[in-house]
Amino acid sequence: AAAIDAVERAKKVGSFDPIIVATNWPEAAEAFQSLGAIVDLDRGDFHFGGRLLALVSKYRLGKVFYTGAASIPLLPSSFLAQIASFLENDGVLVANNLFSSDWVGFSPAEALGKIIPPSSDNDLAWRLWDEAGLRPIIPPRSTATTFDIDTPSDLLILKAYPWLEGKIASFVEKLPFDAEVVWRIAEVLRDENAFILAAGRVPSYAWERLEREALCRTRVISEERGMRSSGRLARGEVRSLLGCLVETLGPEGFFQRAAEMAKAAIIDTRVLMAHRGIWPPDEERFASDLMIPEEISDPWLRDFTQAAKEATIPVLLGGHSLVCGGIMALVDIARSQGLKGRRTESFPWD
Repeated sequence: AAAIDAVERAKKVGSFDPIIVATNWPEAAEAFQSLGAIVDLDRGDFHFGGRLLALVSKYRLGKVFYTGAASIPLLPSSFLAQIASFLENDGVLVANNLFSSDWVGFSPAEALGKIIPPSSDNDLAWRLWDEAGLRPIIPPRSTATTFDIDTPSDLLILKAYPWLEGKIASFVEKLPFDAEVVWRIAEVLRDENAFILAAGRVPSYAWERLEREALCRTRVISEERGMRSSGRLARGEVRSLLGCLVETLGPEGFFQRAAEMAKAAIIDTRVLMAHRGIWPPDEERFASDLMIPEEISDPWLRDFTQAAKEATIPVLLGGHSLVCGGIMALVDIARSQGLKGRRTESFPWD
């Protein structure tokens, strides 16, 4: 649904031609082809950098804008038009994050051949700058430029997001997930006497957004930014202060103490998992995000999830996107509550 919305917005701009959807999902091909996109199905083993390089070569692309299927659910056509205008110049790259990119535009396309092909899109912008020498353009951080659908927590936030449009809006509306925790956290953000705890790979811009626009006070533990792109995750070098606290107090004790110091918590659990030296499969990480401990086989993650579920304060668990664009979207939701149900006419860029 998010990818279809992205294709439709790109078509409105008119600068993106051809629009190519690379996928391993043959059943989705018809939907994209009906929009005028080229569908290029994956063959064999997938390697992100190698696949992207092959597409650039196959279609003889001169300038490229890449996005993950669910990386720009809130990015409007007007901003895509700005990206296209930046790429009129050679020797530049445009990305939402230089150190952990979800979408990247670059010109010329041949710069891709000068880098070591990355295994994931997170490293693409960094390598195009560091190895190919392209000049980075990082637009001002906003909810639209940073929000990415990575985990079920992101879908919970979108379910409560008042400005959501397109097919993704229809999709999240039908999800059987309860977004009550999102509304409870938004209420805390509007409480000038409350503290909120945010922990994990919290970037300065998300922290600043909390400080500037939320009424509540903040307790932030920001750690292990860039743990993937730096190779620390792969080398087993991740260390977490929050992880040490949880080990010392135990999961139940940690959330008891957290409830004494904050009225809500937003936690990037992937840092904790890396600190513990575990990386459960997707379905178990997502079960943790959705507070379903009975579907988790890893004992530590199951106990931590159970404790979060039973905490006396609302808790959101997720990944990197939760504490970046997710925090910014939560601030938007809190602001929309102050409108007493009235929909604003403009999109909340700041």
